[in-house]
Amino acid sequence: MTADSGKSKGQPPVTFTLDGVEYTVEDRRQLVADVLRLAGLDPADYDLLRVVGKDEKQRFHDQDEVQLVPGGRYLSFFTGSTPVV
Repeated sequence: MTADSGKSKGQPPVTFTLDGVEYTVEDRRQLVADVLRLAGLDPADYDLLRVVGKDEKQRFHDQDEVQLVPGGRYLSFFTGSTPVV
């Protein structure tokens, strides 16, 4: 899948995975909300995690801007409310 929010000057497109699905975008700097929407997720209910190391993750909130890393692995993190039955 590809999203285009304006090409960065002199930068090639960046490919990364979010929840195991590969995406390619033209601009490495993205709002977290836009990255989540690319995956069909509601930014009001999710944050974005970047897998940095074996047990290390970097967390971004929907209003944050993220510098996407080529080959980076990202995960969605549900923050919405869970209905009680």
